[in-house]
Amino acid sequence: MNVWTRVFSYLFVILCLFMASAAVWAREEDYSNFCKELNNSGLEVVDSGVAYGVPFVEIVIPPGSSITSICRSLPTLNRQFKRCRNRLAFFNALNPSYIKTRTPQPNSIETNTLKIPLDLRLVPEIFPAYDASLEAYEEYLLVDIGKGFLALYSRGELRRVFPISAGAGGERTPLFDFRVEGKDENHWSNIYDSWMPWALHLKGPYYIHGGVLPGKADSAGCIRLPIDDAEQLYRSVEVGTPGRVIDTPKVEQDIYPAPFCR
Repeated sequence: MNVWTRVFSYLFVILCLFMASAAVWAREEDYSNFCKELNNSGLEVVDSGVAYGVPFVEIVIPPGSSITSICRSLPTLNRQFKRCRNRLAFFNALNPSYIKTRTPQPNSIETNTLKIPLDLRLVPEIFPAYDASLEAYEEYLLVDIGKGFLALYSRGELRRVFPISAGAGGERTPLFDFRVEGKDENHWSNIYDSWMPWALHLKGPYYIHGGVLPGKADSAGCIRLPIDDAEQLYRSVEVGTPGRVIDTPKVEQDIYPAPFCR
């Protein structure tokens, strides 16, 4: 390698480092503006990091607050209110209309914190866009109770991802393979005396159906989706559609040595 080649190689490396530093600086600058809004709002930031490729800050949800009120209270989010409401609800597996109450109620946020994506344009990469092991199936349901999401695949291609609330405590949803045994738009549970709209019967007492999403695993073993999502899924699959329930950890990590907004 001659002298000029070395010089150009060094200059190229320096240029790459400069551009990378500039990109990081720009991202930090963008985030710092939003962090100022958080500080001015009085919302308490308790953590930050990256989940499924999306950087986030995690805040304490004050009693009486909802996704709507938090989006409205921050100018950056309020300017993108519809996207903000949908993204926060999906990212946190919450019904967007629920309110944080001092004591648990049927339609209240039960988790104490909320993750706010720092870039609402980014779509979380929760499941692989293609799974070769599923290409033989016209439709396939992959329910991940660890991540708290359900994937609908078609011939190995990811079609849709839905947030879910699975079983908790002693009624934790078991891990099993299944085929959809039946469908019922207005199923009524004889066990729990409750309405289970847009129900897909998996096996035994276990169903996928519309219901509450309070931000954590909360069901008696079934897989709950928001009611609108449950209807979409119901209309997308047929009796006999295969699937399985798995449990893999959530994918979260710090993006910088120093957390965002702290």
